[in-house]
Amino acid sequence: MGAQVDRSMNDGHGPPIFKVCGQVHHRIGSLLPMTNEPPKFLQLYVYDTAHEVNNRIQSLSSTDAPASPIRPEIVHELLKMLDEHNPFAKKFRLARERLNEHTNEEFIIRIVGAREGDPVQYNMPTTDDLAMLVIGDFSLDTFKRDIIIETRNSELRRISSLHPAYMALQYPLLFPYGERGFQVGVVYSGLEARETNSRTHMTMQDYYCYQFHYKSGQPNPFLSYGTLSNQAKVDARACIDENRLTYILHNQDRLRIENLQGISDAVSRGCINGDEMGKTIVLPASHIGGRRYMIQNYHDSIAICRVHGPPDFFITFTCNAKWPEIVESLYHSGQKTSDAPDIAVRIFHMKLEELLQDIKSGNIFGPCKAGADTVLPCFHD
Repeated sequence: MGAQVDRSMNDGHGPPIFKVCGQVHHRIGSLLPMTNEPPKFLQLYVYDTAHEVNNRIQSLSSTDAPASPIRPEIVHELLKMLDEHNPFAKKFRLARERLNEHTNEEFIIRIVGAREGDPVQYNMPTTDDLAMLVIGDFSLDTFKRDIIIETRNSELRRISSLHPAYMALQYPLLFPYGERGFQVGVVYSGLEARETNSRTHMTMQDYYCYQFHYKSGQPNPFLSYGTLSNQAKVDARACIDENRLTYILHNQDRLRIENLQGISDAVSRGCINGDEMGKTIVLPASHIGGRRYMIQNYHDSIAICRVHGPPDFFITFTCNAKWPEIVESLYHSGQKTSDAPDIAVRIFHMKLEELLQDIKSGNIFGPCKAGADTVLPCFHD
């Protein structure tokens, strides 16, 4: 995963936080490392497998190294588990055998992407449905929706967040069976075709909201594995934001952006001549967290003050990780609140709704005419 990870707040005085800045992207390299370079990532499945356990331990950077030493026997058992159950690991091992038998043969590994109406959207795929070896002459244009892994290449290929294997390739320990992730075109289950339905296909946010939810008796990779699960959740949220921003980028005309790109915007940027305006990509106010979104909500709050006068109270409400409701709702003994942020958020939201209801009822501070609130690390009303 490529991202600018901010570790400055993890100074030991609070729960561990995984924070990324800027754009998040997944990339994949070739089967074999370049000359005089050590193997890393998927190359560890193929190159110098006689020393694979040691190579994997040595491949960790200083920032990723754990506080306690890594036990080689645990790494060995995890490798056995992946070799037995993970379809991608099996294909990488097959590529290793092919390279040993035919050193000069050209081939690629093709990790199959999704097509519209593809039956794998609804059925458990076989190993050949997920990945395959392609031998001989081929054109990369033929596999535009797939992930292509070449034998040796110094360049990294970017993986689309819409590819079904996006998460399984990045987090093999969370998805040991190579489970397919989100893909475009999946229809809501049990949905009747009615004209009132604004959407009939599942969105990326719908998919991850469903995946994040606790299901009794089912292990959940997004909830059960501590810090790694939290990183996967941040990664998924970044995918959702990227998907929304990509839609905005390619649909500027459909979003009626011309109303936002008028002369006033050009003048505010210092453009005097018409040839200086160029083409601007505008983030509309409908995108949560954007500049126009923040300004629009600020203006709404000021308008409330203009009509009803200045506020009488400034109330803050902060979540306490040791609330009994949170501690009692943890999924298993020994789990920390920082390992279950979904529980903390849901309980905080329920308590917040009760607080707002008490304020708006008029029984505590008197009649409530209007209010404005925001939730950033704590709630302000």
